[in-house]
Amino acid sequence: MLNLFRIIACLAVVGQHSFIWTNMTGNFVGTGFIAMLHLSRTAFFFLTALVVCYAQITHPRTLGGFWKRRYWEVGVPYLAWTGIYLIFSLITVSGSWDEVGRFLRHNLLLGFSQMYFVIVLFQFYLVFPLLLKLFQATRRHGLVLAISLGLATVLGLFLHYPAWFAPLSNFNRAINAVWPWSRNILVYQVFLVAGMLVALHLDEVLAFVGRHYRKIWTFTVVIGILMVFWYVFSVWSGTSIEDASDIYEPQATLWCLAAIAGIFSLCWWWQQRTLRGPDTTPKGLPSLAYLAGLSGGIFFAHTLFINPIRSVLNETGLSASLPWETTVAILFVGTVSVTGTFVALVLRTPLCWVLGGPVRSQQRAAYNSPQHVSAVGEHLWDSCHSSAGTESFGLGHGLPRGVSRRA
Repeated sequence: MLNLFRIIACLAVVGQHSFIWTNMTGNFVGTGFIAMLHLSRTAFFFLTALVVCYAQITHPRTLGGFWKRRYWEVGVPYLAWTGIYLIFSLITVSGSWDEVGRFLRHNLLLGFSQMYFVIVLFQFYLVFPLLLKLFQATRRHGLVLAISLGLATVLGLFLHYPAWFAPLSNFNRAINAVWPWSRNILVYQVFLVAGMLVALHLDEVLAFVGRHYRKIWTFTVVIGILMVFWYVFSVWSGTSIEDASDIYEPQATLWCLAAIAGIFSLCWWWQQRTLRGPDTTPKGLPSLAYLAGLSGGIFFAHTLFINPIRSVLNETGLSASLPWETTVAILFVGTVSVTGTFVALVLRTPLCWVLGGPVRSQQRAAYNSPQHVSAVGEHLWDSCHSSAGTESFGLGHGLPRGVSRRA
């Protein structure tokens, strides 16, 4: 079920970056797409929290075992790709080795480009055991979600409308200078909390989706339309398109939650559709599980390839002569194709988990039928722990060979 979720979210990441790399300065329509595609990062935070929590409550680990596993299986690829992007930057931006120290000081702590996601994950792993204990100690999870959503709304107002909080402007700048909001778990906490709560109530959530998935789709579409209207109204009222597309505005949180619900229910519907009939995947085409297995590597690597593609378009003059829509399409299709091919090749080498994220193919059989997993959640479990699944990184594809799940 979550394989399709991963694929959609991964494509949304590359799609948003295709718009951003096209340079949407002053582009009303293009920036609107960027605003709507903010759902990509939040969807992955939700997915990560869901699978981490679900794995921990069904196959619990000790505190030390949990932290050792999480930080190792994501930390190693993070360090490897930081080194790769260092070399890439030295070649394409600056050839001076004097910049190495500055690069590492900044990007090891804050994450290079899209790898800020991992920095937030590290923070989540740190507080997850405490959050899980707190959530398991209370049944008032509706109140927990309401408080989390309230905090997200207040923080959104604080960040998007700084003039309303002028007395706190120095405080805001001080925090952002030390711990940038884009790397701060507080900005994304509502999506992590939502993912954990879904895992804790998985049976009820799937049953609810089964009864109301069409209504959820309608809700998602309505919120999406309202989000577009708000963007248009804001720009026509004099707000810059950059501010109108800000990820931190409170209404963006509502849209992202609605989009996550819509994607989740779509994945449930697709799973039910495939379970009721024979496999209709044409011969020769990769399965959803295989494609989802590429998502971790594509996440790490796509910036490495989207930049050269853009450089070719700029150097040949095509970016100036082609419509921006065509440029976006070339960047998207080219980046997905080239990066996907690269990752597919990497996954056939001993470097598969170092460059592509954790690998689980060797443990798939052991997890397909856990005795204490609910009947309703079995297919979600398969998706989390298949050869294309991961329990710790919403973008990955498993564990390295020989690593025990209870290591």
